[in-house]
Amino acid sequence: MVSTGKHRPRKRFGQNFLTDLKLREFIVNSAFIVKSDTVLEIGPGRGELTGIIAVRAPVIAVEIDRDLVKLLRSRFETNKNVEIIEGDILSFDFKALPVKKIKVIGNVPYYITTPIIFKLLENKEKVEIAVLTIQKEVAERLGASPGSKDYGVLTIMVGMYAEVEILKIIPAAAFYPAPQVDSAVISVKPREFMRASVKNPASFEKLVKTAFQQRRKNIRNALVRFGAEKEKVKSILNSCGINENSRPEDVSIEEFAKLADALS
Repeated sequence: MVSTGKHRPRKRFGQNFLTDLKLREFIVNSAFIVKSDTVLEIGPGRGELTGIIAVRAPVIAVEIDRDLVKLLRSRFETNKNVEIIEGDILSFDFKALPVKKIKVIGNVPYYITTPIIFKLLENKEKVEIAVLTIQKEVAERLGASPGSKDYGVLTIMVGMYAEVEILKIIPAAAFYPAPQVDSAVISVKPREFMRASVKNPASFEKLVKTAFQQRRKNIRNALVRFGAEKEKVKSILNSCGINENSRPEDVSIEEFAKLADALS
């Protein structure tokens, strides 16, 4: 059994501690931290990554588990480069951060991966890069290409606002306790501008979600469900250069943007 000090990992917080030192170093190295940076760490756990980060730059570590907060404050009591905040990252006020830009590192609980990523993108003006350890399956969806089974709403909505790259696959055995699935380290770099301009982002999102509600149906049917006049659907698709028999998973982000504008 791997020692966890006085703390027993809590399932309700999705706690799985990375035990491999080389992988911890890889994760921190992937953020390309320099002395002038400030790092926001999501879910520092027992502080294994925190200690590595703090050697390189100041770190603000947000932890929801009050027992771990006590452990962390004790461990880093004399370290002026570490600030421990007790709280939920989903409620964290990024705008209150005293720096213009931050780098984010986190071993993210599987059950809130998507909300955390969207939280970061909602605050993209503050985020330079995020290096996250997440469920492998979700990483594959984020990095999917049109035409693949993993391509879907998450791919498109995140890809519209950020560049995502899978950096490394981590086997379940590298964690304690071992989760039931493998993980992946990804980098998320918010885009300065949207990947494709759209007149109405809300309409774009609604169209994408409508299309993938029945992903095996063709895009023509999706547009009708979205509210397009049936007799105009073919001409709209032709004007956007999209085959009417294509399925939603075949339509690129740029093509969805064209459709959203044509329908608005």
